[in-house]
Amino acid sequence: MYNIRTSELKKGEIIPLNFDFVFEAIFTKIENIDILENFLACYFDVDISLIKGKLKILPRNLELESKKARNKQIDLLLELESETINIELNNKYSEGIKNRNIVFATNVHSRSLKYKDNSYTKITRTIQINLNVEHTNKKLKEKYFFRNEEGEILSDLIEIDNLDMELGRKICYTDYRNKLARWCMVLTARTEEEFKKYLGDDLMEKETKSKLVDETMKYTSDEDVVALYFEKSKEELERNTFIEEARQSGMKQGIEKGMKQRNMEIAKSMLQENMSLDLIQKITGLTKEEIENLANDK
Repeated sequence: MYNIRTSELKKGEIIPLNFDFVFEAIFTKIENIDILENFLACYFDVDISLIKGKLKILPRNLELESKKARNKQIDLLLELESETINIELNNKYSEGIKNRNIVFATNVHSRSLKYKDNSYTKITRTIQINLNVEHTNKKLKEKYFFRNEEGEILSDLIEIDNLDMELGRKICYTDYRNKLARWCMVLTARTEEEFKKYLGDDLMEKETKSKLVDETMKYTSDEDVVALYFEKSKEELERNTFIEEARQSGMKQGIEKGMKQRNMEIAKSMLQENMSLDLIQKITGLTKEEIENLANDK
């Protein structure tokens, strides 16, 4: 585990790309689409020429039936020729998150049903890639399909992948040639040395590499982003502390109250920085109404 402080980054430290705000800021920009092209070429193990110029970034809003998840934003939605690719960043992994990802995958896939296609013959393929920071897999990348009891695939039109980035980090230390494992290290690195070492000179095109380094360093040197990063880190530390205290004392109500108050404070800070409502919801877990009430009280 990394030590969590509440002051500033030490010399040589960076804000990791798997920090929600930085991940969204970098990877949803149309001008950074070449970074995504290089990642997907590595992920699918194909030549970059098969992806270059064919990738599109799509709107991320989902209309879900559940009132709790209504208007929820998925992390990154892409189109590669006729296929839809949904990328979800999971810094924590649980049964609930697994189920949420399944809901997102099926909801995204339902978009492929074309208007007036009453025969359901024109449905395109959907791939959801779950970037899991916590160790969850038996191997680096696992694929899931709809299957019957004998293991026969019912359909390959919807695929859910789990990429175990913690396992990828471990693989890197003994197998530098594994480029997908190195991507896991790049996405989770917390020091500039580690980030640049595993980025290397062969993971992506020279100009794209330079862009990714510049973007990462830009957010690492941004005081507001650093403050937000430490607020989130502190909130996570306190969340874990509350949970541990709950296990020992059973003070469930006190825990929930403390966590809620902490999220309120983080939301207030983010509102002061004019950050988007969707991002505040994602980081704090507060409802839209709760955040709007805080905004009105400013």
